[in-house]
Amino acid sequence: METIKGKILVIDDDPDFIDAVTPILNSANYDVITASSPDQGKEKILAEKPDLVLLDIMMDSLFDGFSLCHNIKTAKEFDSVKDTPIIHISAVKEMTGSRFQFKGDEQGMLGPDDYIDKPVKPADLLARIDKLINR
Repeated sequence: METIKGKILVIDDDPDFIDAVTPILNSANYDVITASSPDQGKEKILAEKPDLVLLDIMMDSLFDGFSLCHNIKTAKEFDSVKDTPIIHISAVKEMTGSRFQFKGDEQGMLGPDDYIDKPVKPADLLARIDKLINR
């Protein structure tokens, strides 16, 4: 049996994306935990202490992913997990033809460690995860 490489929390309100990405991560020996809302994501990151978070940007509102990312990296309640790498995933480019331009630093917000457009390419996703988990 292969060793588990790490635990990944996927926070996305799209069950199809979770269903698509879970086997990709499992096949690369990652444990996968999922959350379908920002609130559920907050609970899971604190309870599970994952090695990396895949975080959808647009859930209930346009900025859910951004504010959750910022909270994880700065809020006291998340001190124990604030250094967890976060990869934003978004279908904005697929829907609009251009990437969602977020200038977090201008709003005083801390952004993600990486950013991937949906649909994700499995090899690209796994390479980025490996890079962040092993940094």
